[in-house]
Amino acid sequence: MRMWTENQTGKDRTFVEAGKEKLRQLEGKTALVVDDDVDHAVLVKEQLESVGMLVSGIAHDGPTALEMIEALDPSIVILDIVMPDMDGIEVARRINDREPRPILFLSAYSDIEYIEKAMATNVLTYLVKPVKIEEMVPSIILTMDRFREVSALRAAVDDMRENIINREIIDKAKKLLMAENDMSENEAYSTIRKRSREENKPIVDVAHTVVARN
Repeated sequence: MRMWTENQTGKDRTFVEAGKEKLRQLEGKTALVVDDDVDHAVLVKEQLESVGMLVSGIAHDGPTALEMIEALDPSIVILDIVMPDMDGIEVARRINDREPRPILFLSAYSDIEYIEKAMATNVLTYLVKPVKIEEMVPSIILTMDRFREVSALRAAVDDMRENIINREIIDKAKKLLMAENDMSENEAYSTIRKRSREENKPIVDVAHTVVARN
């Protein structure tokens, strides 16, 4: 779909032409649109589909949105804030508690109160209606990129934490073997490694067995 007029050339072409490579990042990505305004939800759906995204569904209230997210597993959630039954702030909190994913708030409200509540949910992007697709596209891309970065950072932190815990268990197992068998630290670690190979288990699992036995 061409999103500029025929008389626009060179630098006058819109973001969409200049950002073709970025747009390819959105092709085939799925979105769930959550908005109690039926007409606006349909408009957003059409805007997203015009740049190659797949809108897997539309929800008009929070509880339905949570059910659809679990069933459809969308790549990103485009989320209104003021809705019946459950507002978008609570929906975002529950999404992040259950299974975090990229969320973009799209609200008619620019009040600082709403923005602060949105920030407290760790949602990265807040846009105020009405929004043209040319404005929405970079925000969607940024939201998804930042989410990947944050997820990678969290995974790295979790790995570091696990490695620290594992080292503590292995050190404890070594000390127990050293005390029981009057061996050096290297000999104790060699014993753990040998059992690991013989039993085809990770070293930390063998260390846990040694610690639990004592």
